[in-house]
Amino acid sequence: MTDAFASASSTSQARSPRTIAVDNFMRKALRVGDPHDPAQVANALLLRYPDEAERARREQDGLPYSTIPGVVASAAGIGASSAELVQARDDIERDLLTLATSSELKDIRVELVGWGRAIRQLASDGLAAARLALDAVSHDRAMAARRALGDYARLARFLGALNDGTCAYFRRLAQSCDTLAALILVAIGEGLAASGITRSTSMVRVAAGELQSRRNAVIGTLRSLTGSVEAALGQEDWPRGLEAYRNLVRRLDSDGQSDLRSLLEESALAQAMDQLVDLATGASIEGLRELSTASAMLIHRFERLVYYGQVIEVPLDAPVADGPPESPPLTAFISSLQLFVDAFSRMGAGRLLYLARPPIIIYGLYGAGGPDAGAIRLVDLAARRGRVVEMIDCLACCSCEPGTVRAQIMLDYILYSLDRAIDLYAVGTDPDGRGDPERRAAATARLVDLALAERGLNNGPFLIPNQGVPNDPLRAALEELRQVLAAPFAGEARADRLILRELRIGFQAEAQIERLVRSLSPACHFAAVFNYRDGSSLIRSVLGREIVARGGVVDPPLPVQMPAPVASSLASIASERPDFWAGEAEENR
Repeated sequence: MTDAFASASSTSQARSPRTIAVDNFMRKALRVGDPHDPAQVANALLLRYPDEAERARREQDGLPYSTIPGVVASAAGIGASSAELVQARDDIERDLLTLATSSELKDIRVELVGWGRAIRQLASDGLAAARLALDAVSHDRAMAARRALGDYARLARFLGALNDGTCAYFRRLAQSCDTLAALILVAIGEGLAASGITRSTSMVRVAAGELQSRRNAVIGTLRSLTGSVEAALGQEDWPRGLEAYRNLVRRLDSDGQSDLRSLLEESALAQAMDQLVDLATGASIEGLRELSTASAMLIHRFERLVYYGQVIEVPLDAPVADGPPESPPLTAFISSLQLFVDAFSRMGAGRLLYLARPPIIIYGLYGAGGPDAGAIRLVDLAARRGRVVEMIDCLACCSCEPGTVRAQIMLDYILYSLDRAIDLYAVGTDPDGRGDPERRAAATARLVDLALAERGLNNGPFLIPNQGVPNDPLRAALEELRQVLAAPFAGEARADRLILRELRIGFQAEAQIERLVRSLSPACHFAAVFNYRDGSSLIRSVLGREIVARGGVVDPPLPVQMPAPVASSLASIASERPDFWAGEAEENR
C-alpha cells in the first residue's frame, strides 16, 4: 500500500502543466474526480449524453435501436413535491389570468402581462436550478429566483393595499408567489437529500472554474515570489520578492515551522491544492464526504502559512535597514492563498435538509448529530411565518381607512423582511447559529419593534387595527417572532453594525418599489402612505429614523472616487493651488 501511495504521489508530481490543464478541463466539463479512471470517464460521458446512453442500453438489451424521448427529462422532474409544484403552477396561472382580465385593472393590463411573463420565467429557472443545488452556481441561481419572487409578492401586496376593489386578487397572487418561493427551498433540500448529502458533508460554495482559477493564481504568485518567473530587474528596481521570501523562510526555521516550508515548493503546493480541487469538483458525494475530513488539516496548514506571511512587517519607528522591506509579491501570494482558503472555510451541507425532509427520518439518515442551532431556528421561523401571514391576510382589505392602510403596508413589509431572514438562515453555516447571516436576520426583529412603537392616526399607538380594535393574537405572534430573531444577539456590537447595514439597504431599495407603486395604483390612499412635501413614505420614514438613531446616514452611496493623476497632483503641489480632482470629490460628497 505504501508503494502504491508513493507511486501515485510521484505520478502526480511528474505531471506537466499541460497535462494538469487537460485534467482540470475534463474535471470541469465531465465532472469527474479522476480523469485517469476509465470507469469514471465512461459514466460521465453516459450522463452527459443521455440519448446516446439510452440508445446503447436498448441495443444491448436487444430492443429496437431507437431512443424514447423525454424519459430522462420526465424522470428528473419527479420528486416528493411534484404534486405541490403542479398545484402551485396552476394557482399562479389562475391568479395572473384573474388580474390580467379584471376590468378594474384594465389601465395597467400590459404591465400585469409583463409581470406574468417574468414570474413564470423566475419560477421555471428557480425550480430547475434548485434540483441541481449541489452545484454552487445552480444554488445561487435558485436563491436569486426565490428572492425575486419575494419581491413580486411584496409589490403585489403593496398594490393590493392601495386598490380597494382588487385587494384580494393582488394578495392571492402574492400568496402564490410565496408558495413557489417556498417550493424552491424545498426543492433545494430534496435535491441535496437525493444526492446523499448529510449534515457532515462538506459543500464548497464556489464554482469549479473559479476554484481552479484561485488555485492557478496561488501558483502564479508563488513563482513571482520565489523568482522562478524570468523577469529582469531595472536599474531602480529592488528584489522585494526574493528578500521577503528569504525572511519568510528564515522566520519559519526560527519558529520551528519547517513543515510549512514544503508549501513554498511549487510541486508540493500544487499537489496539496489539487487534492482539494479534485474532491470539491468531482461531482461525487463520496468525494465531498472525504473533503470534510481531508480539508480540515490541510486548510489549517494553509492558514498557518498565511499567518506567518502576514506577521513580517516593517517597524514604523525603525530605519529601513533594520526590518524586512514591504513586498508586493509576498502580499500577492498571501492574498491569493487566503482567497483559496476562503472557499473551504464554511462548508456546511446546508440547513434546507431539515425543511425538505420529515423530522422523524432525519436521525440516522442525514447525520446522527441532528440539526444545529441555526437549523432549529430556521424550522421555527418557517412555521411561525405561516401563522403570521395567515393572521395578516385575515386583516387585509377590511376597510379603506388610512390607519388600516398604514398598518397593512407595515405588516406586509415585516412579512417581506421575514422571508429575507429565512433566506439568510438557509445559507448560514455556523453550527451555533451565530454567523453574520443570522446577525443580519435580526434586522427583522428591529422592524417588529418599530412597527409596534409607530404612532398611527390621531397620534395614537399603532395597534394593528381590526375595525379599531387591537389584534392581540397577531401582536403576540410578532413578539414571539422578534424574540426568536433578536435574543441570540442582544447587546452585541457586531450585530448592531450589521443590522444598521441591512436597514440602509432596505431604505435604498424601498425607493425603487415605491416609484413603481405610485405609477400603478390610484392616489386615493397616497396621503396615508406617501408625503408629497418631503418625498418620504411610511416605510422609509420608519427606516430613516432608526438609521439616524443608530448613528448612520440615509444618503445614497457616493460615486466611485478615483485618485488624482500623478501629473495633476504634482502640478497642484508645485503651484500651491487646490487639486481639481480633490475639489470634485468634495463636491460629490
